Amino acid sequence: MGKKKKLSLMNLERYSYKEAFHDDVRVRCRILIVCEGEKTEPNYFKSFDQLQYGGVVYDIECEGGKINTMQVVDKAMELRDKAIASGLPYDTVWAVFDKDDFPASSFNAAILKAEQHGIGCAWSNEAFELWYVFHFVNRVTAMSREDYKTVISQYVNDSPAYTQNTKYVYKKNDQKSRVIITAHGDESRAIRYAQSQANSFDDTRFALHNPCTTVYKLVRLLRGEDQEFNKKIMDDLKNNGTNDHYKTH
Repeated sequence: MGKKKKLSLMNLERYSYKEAFHDDVRVRCRILIVCEGEKTEPNYFKSFDQLQYGGVVYDIECEGGKINTMQVVDKAMELRDKAIASGLPYDTVWAVFDKDDFPASSFNAAILKAEQHGIGCAWSNEAFELWYVFHFVNRVTAMSREDYKTVISQYVNDSPAYTQNTKYVYKKNDQKSRVIITAHGDESRAIRYAQSQANSFDDTRFALHNPCTTVYKLVRLLRGEDQEFNKKIMDDLKNNGTNDHYKTH
């Protein structure tokens, strides 16, 4: 495998933006998100594509489709390594999957493998829709994934901001889900609730962590609020640039 080039500088060279350095330099990041689901998760994360938070603009690639937990992690590793070999590495790579009906041993093993191989892991127990529930309430008791549709629909309909004449019904593959959920719920609150619930568990028996989702970690990064990631990106740029730095427009 060829030598890995520093990520941020590589990405900026790709876009061929070159200006004198000043404080509001903006950096483009390439992010790969591999999802277990075909539509729900990819549709959600694609809504962050090309958004700018602070000094970082995100270019997001989503892969997804009917694969099990371990296959999601393996595919993320495979695509990451191919990108490195091609000379266009990703700044960060994530695997996204749910517990659903997968065996506990497989679910736990996939999470541990992702951690061991430097793959970010945004998992949910039982399902991704738990992340939506946290936009409205601090859920601390388990819920069947069959109940998510009803609960999410009710929270949106009960929102003072919902003024439609027809009742809202949550649809799993709706491309507008993030727009709807954030309009009537609170994404920042969801991050706090999800993090608090995740922190209430202190072992690696992840299949027993219910309800729990670590989707908040990836969303926090995509919102430009992961200070460790932001520092890494800017340090890469500073330490590997020349007399000129690069900026997007």
